[in-house]
Amino acid sequence: MTTENAPASWTAMASATSCSAASPRPSSFKAAAIEVLAGDVDTAVVRWVHSSEVYEMGGLLSGGEVLLTTGLGLHGRSPEQLTAYIDQLADAGCVALAMEVGRSFLTAPPELVEASRRRGLAFLALHAVVPFERMVEDFHDLMLRRTLGSAQAGEPVWQELLSLVVAGQGMTALLDKVSRLAGCAVDLLDADGRTVERSTTGAERSETERTIHDVRGPTNSLGRLVLCGRATTRRTAVANCAAVAVALELGRHGDVGPRQSLAQSVITDVVGGVLTSHGDLSERLTAAGWTPLSEGHHVLVAAVDVDRQTPVRELADQVRDAVRAVLGSCVVGTAANHVIVLAHGWASASPARVRATFTEADELLRRGPGGSAVRTLGVATPAEDLSGVGAAVAQAREVVQIARRFGTRTGVILARDVGVQRLLAAGTTPASLSSFVTEQLGSLIAYDTAHSADLVRTLDAYLAHRGGKARTADFLGIRRQSLYARLTRIEKLMGVSLDDPAQVVCLGLALTAWRMRTGLDPQAAFERLPG
Repeated sequence: MTTENAPASWTAMASATSCSAASPRPSSFKAAAIEVLAGDVDTAVVRWVHSSEVYEMGGLLSGGEVLLTTGLGLHGRSPEQLTAYIDQLADAGCVALAMEVGRSFLTAPPELVEASRRRGLAFLALHAVVPFERMVEDFHDLMLRRTLGSAQAGEPVWQELLSLVVAGQGMTALLDKVSRLAGCAVDLLDADGRTVERSTTGAERSETERTIHDVRGPTNSLGRLVLCGRATTRRTAVANCAAVAVALELGRHGDVGPRQSLAQSVITDVVGGVLTSHGDLSERLTAAGWTPLSEGHHVLVAAVDVDRQTPVRELADQVRDAVRAVLGSCVVGTAANHVIVLAHGWASASPARVRATFTEADELLRRGPGGSAVRTLGVATPAEDLSGVGAAVAQAREVVQIARRFGTRTGVILARDVGVQRLLAAGTTPASLSSFVTEQLGSLIAYDTAHSADLVRTLDAYLAHRGGKARTADFLGIRRQSLYARLTRIEKLMGVSLDDPAQVVCLGLALTAWRMRTGLDPQAAFERLPG
């Protein structure tokens, strides 16, 4: 699928006919006798269709996919592993999991269905065997027909956008819809060229090609709508309709003051790297109503990771209220699925004080109406002055992204808490990291995979308990003699001594690197054998 193609609704996929020059055939999705066991397929917007039996598929998705599987890679997995599999898909933005039942599983595993229901992921049982290749081809055909028919798509596009305005869904929902229809990121600029709002769909953003349309009010220009992609017939048609819809949405909120938009503009420009100097940032923050403290006081920077099923801007006000209750005046804006916070710090910003302060704010936030959508709260190393804010924002976002890759779903995480992960990510290429994991753990992973053993999990627990055999055995729920046998096997397989501090450090780093690469917890990655 190219960026020109608009995503499809599930209804369109399920009802479409795959037409060839010879004869039409019923949609493969309809022929698969689909039963919806969880989620709302009527609201699902599908960007692409994949098929895979890989357990670690979540880390390979980019959002908006329907994933087709026979369940082969899930067969024999524990309930915890099945739940983790769904969490990984939902974290990646997958909209639906479609499983063919009757092959690997006679019925859909209840753990998968319940986890899908909890995460808002559609779970579909396919009761009839249809080649996955045909389903992917049908989706591609549907996308092609939508693209070829884009010149006549003005009326349907207008109806979709107008329905959002009439329903009062807000500017974020409107720009997100424009982004999906255009297949690229979308920015709304004010009359002075400052960014007021951005789409949050994660669509591709071209830095060199733009499709720009003026947003006109009754008497003057209200700003510009920027589609961040190459101008095509479809994008031009979408921009024409979207500019009118945006003007109508702006007209609904004439009483809204500029402060929130100015704050969002500051965050957007800091994240984009176009606002870096101390003087410019100070001027912009002051205009947004937030005056930095005198020299010598740190700036506290945090990023709140929001569940992908929840529009991130719905949480911005709640984050602002929670942080303000603890730290006073602050600047809050959004970037992708993160809420970014700039707050006044102190002359002495010890890690303990920073952690306690943001833990208090995190607890207030989670008790609020949108608290269930809050994942982790990542805190950067306090910036000593405004010139360091840009780097601190990038660091805070990196912290929550690392936490997401590790499966962490709650709590306050300081940059120092994931220092090893940040060092590995920054100092090594993916290829060298993979080579390091293979060198250090390859024989152990291969043994566990072949024998459904627990050696990786045992090593992880042993290192986590700092070599304490009694505590490790208790944690694993096995007898000490069983633990001793496993440790001996580990040493023999890998040719190492677990009494050698240098080798223990290497193994710990390798386990961390393996988790970064796979997103899996060693405590749930392989089948478990009784002790």
